[in-house]
Amino acid sequence: MKTRNGYLQGYNAQAMVTKEQIIVAAEVTQEQNDVNQLHPMLERTNEELTAVEAVGNVKVVLADAGYYSEDNVLNADPGGPELLLAMSKDSKQRQAMKGKACPRGRIPNDATVKERMEQKLLTKQGKKLYKWRSQTVEPVFGQIKEGRACGRFLRRGLAAARSEWRLICAAHNLLKLWRSGKLHLAMQ
Repeated sequence: MKTRNGYLQGYNAQAMVTKEQIIVAAEVTQEQNDVNQLHPMLERTNEELTAVEAVGNVKVVLADAGYYSEDNVLNADPGGPELLLAMSKDSKQRQAMKGKACPRGRIPNDATVKERMEQKLLTKQGKKLYKWRSQTVEPVFGQIKEGRACGRFLRRGLAAARSEWRLICAAHNLLKLWRSGKLHLAMQ
C-alpha cells in the first residue's frame, strides 16, 4: 500500500455490517483509501445475500467520508440502496450537523451532488439514520481490533490476508449470534 512515507506491506480491510453488527460482506484491498471500495462492497454484499437466499434488500448504506466522491453518488444504482455518505470526518460531520437546522422543502434542482448529499444528511431522517453508523460498523472494528487483538494481519500476501480477514469476520459473526441466542436459528 502506498502511504505518505512510501510503500508498506499493508492491507485495507472492508466490512459491510447490519444494524445488529453482523458482517455480511468482508474484503481486503491494497488501496490506501476507501473511495473505490463503495460499489465493489455493495456488489459483494448483494452476492453474499443472494448466496444465502436472504429475504429483502439493503435499503440504506451509511459510510464515512472516505467513501464519498461525486462519482460514487452519480454511479449509484437508482433502484439500489439510499446512500448517506459523510462529507467530512465524523467529528466534523457531527459538529456540522449540530449547527445547522433541518432543511425545509425539496432539494433545489440546481444543487450540486455534494449539496444534495449535505441536504440529505441534514434532514431529520438523514440525521436519524446516520447516527446508526457509530452503533453498527465502528463497534465491529473496535471489537475485532481491541477486544480480540486482531489489529494486524499475521499472514503475508493479499490472498492470505483476505482469508484471514474472512475468518476473523466469521468468528465475529458466530460470537454475535451465540451471544444473542440466535445461533441455533442460523444453524437450522
